[in-house]
Amino acid sequence: MYSQDGTGLGHLRRSFNIATELRRRNPRCDVLIVADSPAVSIVGCAPGIDLVKLPTILKTGTTTWTSATLSMPARRLVQMRAQLMLHAFTEFAPDAVLVDHMPVGALGELKPVLDSAIARVRPPRLFLGLRDILDRPERIRRAWRQTGAYDYLPAYDAVLIYGSRSVFDATAAYGLTDAQAIEYCNYVARPRRAVAPTDMPAAPFMLMMGGGGGDAYPLASAFADATRAVHEATGAAAVILPGPNMSAAEAARLVRRAPRSVRVVTGCPDAAGWIPGAAALVTMAGYNSLCEVLAWEKKAVVVPRTGPSAEQRMRSTLFSRRSLIRAIPPERLTAERLGARLNRLLAEEDVPNLANIPPLNGAQRAAETLLDRVQARSRRRRAAAPAGPGDRPLVAAGAAGGSP
Repeated sequence: MYSQDGTGLGHLRRSFNIATELRRRNPRCDVLIVADSPAVSIVGCAPGIDLVKLPTILKTGTTTWTSATLSMPARRLVQMRAQLMLHAFTEFAPDAVLVDHMPVGALGELKPVLDSAIARVRPPRLFLGLRDILDRPERIRRAWRQTGAYDYLPAYDAVLIYGSRSVFDATAAYGLTDAQAIEYCNYVARPRRAVAPTDMPAAPFMLMMGGGGGDAYPLASAFADATRAVHEATGAAAVILPGPNMSAAEAARLVRRAPRSVRVVTGCPDAAGWIPGAAALVTMAGYNSLCEVLAWEKKAVVVPRTGPSAEQRMRSTLFSRRSLIRAIPPERLTAERLGARLNRLLAEEDVPNLANIPPLNGAQRAAETLLDRVQARSRRRRAAAPAGPGDRPLVAAGAAGGSP
């Protein structure tokens, strides 16, 4: 799997969720995730699943990138990443490759891997996995034309869309008509089996989730101030999970800013254990965050990220129209407005509208598609020439972050 996620956790977590489902369905399947998220150590490994960490790059515009930590120019760093991925692909020799989000990777860095795969006598199955919304259609179409992504689209055996066509028609929006097959797998959410932390507040509380946390401070600080009004009206306490990528300086400033009724839990890698006990959530409109909101059927006030893509604004608008969440545009975010919105939300009984929650079994359906197609090819090969001892299906996987 290929996963580029320079600032957050969402794409890496989704890739890991699919990898876990692959292993659950076929314990003999090995998965290698090639990722550049700075949080790879938080997601960790599991039996049959491992990660290769690439140097991290950050998206600064629709088609512009920069190095996150190294002083190398982005283009040179991308060339190095491309060679690292080609070596991993050659040595791992997968039966299938799942590319997340970008058909040819950041700045086309996956082209050497794809060219090598296509040129093989027995090429691996190629799959492109797309979240529900990438960015405004005109931006994606322009970016894909510039990077030659549409030229490679027919090489993929199938495009797996982690969403519902009834919510957003990605096929029409992004011009996927040249794809061999398109499958809407539904949204990818983790099963509801989290264990609550031992220090969770006894009474219902408000929960602010920072996701990866790299750009969560403005929302977290507004929430810390907004909790005063909520606490006065309801007596509810609050918990802030800033996210693992929030800087130490911002996290310390947040601790100093928060009132006594607010607990700031730094260093928390996963919000899943805190969600079940929360009366309402505050979060940005990242894919994984909103899938968690829907999976636990929680009330949520959502403030989408300002950029660099319009993905979160688009998702929050669509989900708001379905009465799944309540949203505040980021330019209108104030502590007063957030506090008032939370107090109103707690009194509303029709949010989320359970009848409008889309299916959340995307990991299961994606894994089923991957294994079915790989194993169907294996059965045809065995019929032609019996496989040698020890053969087993392998899936190379990676997680990609922001828009191309």
